[in-house]
Amino acid sequence: MTRVQLFAFILQTQIGIAVLSFPYDLHKAAGADGWISVLVAGVGVQLLLLGYALLCQRFPRQNLYQFAPLIVGKWLGNTLNAVYILHFTFTSCLILLMEMMFVELWILPQTNPGLIIVANCIVCIYMAKENIRVIARYNVLISLLIIVMLAIMLTNFRNMDYRYLLPIGQGGFHTILLGVKSSVLSFLGFEVVLVLNSDIQAQGKSLIPPILWANGLATFFFLTMVLICYLNFNPEALDFIPQPVPYYLNGISLPFLERLDLLFLSIWLVKVTSTQISYLYSAGKGLGLLLHNNEHKKVIYYLVPLVCLTGVFWRSENRIQVLEQITQFDSLIILGIPIVLLLLAWLRGKRGQLPI
Repeated sequence: MTRVQLFAFILQTQIGIAVLSFPYDLHKAAGADGWISVLVAGVGVQLLLLGYALLCQRFPRQNLYQFAPLIVGKWLGNTLNAVYILHFTFTSCLILLMEMMFVELWILPQTNPGLIIVANCIVCIYMAKENIRVIARYNVLISLLIIVMLAIMLTNFRNMDYRYLLPIGQGGFHTILLGVKSSVLSFLGFEVVLVLNSDIQAQGKSLIPPILWANGLATFFFLTMVLICYLNFNPEALDFIPQPVPYYLNGISLPFLERLDLLFLSIWLVKVTSTQISYLYSAGKGLGLLLHNNEHKKVIYYLVPLVCLTGVFWRSENRIQVLEQITQFDSLIILGIPIVLLLLAWLRGKRGQLPI
């Protein structure tokens, strides 16, 4: 995988399920200052990615599942690997459940949910079982859809009112920090770089530029979404619109095009599927190393159906909230683990060697 493909892979994984409801969740946490929280969170993630890149550069052509036991020992290392596998699996389940909820609400309200699950299962197995080059090329191909999504969002400037953002800093520093927590969780996806490190062919070049550019563009995308919703909806009204992005697009009518919300959601589905494939591949990579002699393809054939079964037995709003809380809690832990591993590797002088 090249550095350009790495850039696209991380970008597509970050911009996924949170797009539709992120402005609402952010407004609940930080109010009108939520856009500031996005900027702060973007800078914070950049710093985390610097640490991740330094850790990966100490162990070239090895992924997290391989170098974690080298740093902290076999038993603790495999425990950490299990934590990451569960994180990737739970996140895949959450993506599927939220995708189904949005599809039923906005696109196919009369369609049998079982058909949506079967279609999702077929697509994920078809893609996630492939080698990383195929998945990376697919991510590069659909990267242009980000431009289309932004263009659709920027079709209407008539109702924007900058006064909805004033006064800046009205909620105080504490409120902005609450928004940062919500933003970082929506930015999730950059942690897959730890799994991709063994597949990157950088030829002595640094991994830092592509991953920082990917997160920078994701920050710009989320900031644009948030500002458009904040400028178009009264702050009091935004508290009662759980999916402000499609709601905003539903009210736009162009002379040559109707239902911009359906066009946007169709593109969004492609990107959500890409995010889910990335997480399934990351979970399968770990299970393949532990159970199938580093062959992730065998894992995908039973991992994807197990994940899709959650769409059958876990379909309720309350259960989705429980799974969301679990994912949020474990995300706060797994984001800090690589920094601890970096410090331990530096203190103990642990380094990997390029394979001959």
